[in-house]
Amino acid sequence: MSAHRQVLRFRATGSDGAVLSTSGTVLAVTLDDSPVPVGHIVHLPSTPEVAARWAYVLNDGRATGLQSTLSRHDLEGQIIEYYFQALIADRRHSA
Repeated sequence: MSAHRQVLRFRATGSDGAVLSTSGTVLAVTLDDSPVPVGHIVHLPSTPEVAARWAYVLNDGRATGLQSTLSRHDLEGQIIEYYFQALIADRRHSA
């Protein structure tokens, strides 16, 4: 029997998608067919102490620790691994 199919979507957010008032929410991340995002990709501007970066936060605003100073695409790859790590670890399946 095959595993339940899961779909991860990255969608542009509207003005109501802001999670952190000091950041720019760029994408909503949804899982399967749920209209409610599981999290958001936000862009955090640079400060004197920290370089600008992309970060992934859960829908309730909790930090996941996933972030990238390289690119948003790099962070999206980390998010895919975060949600599909069981499939990635089991090479008999494909993501």
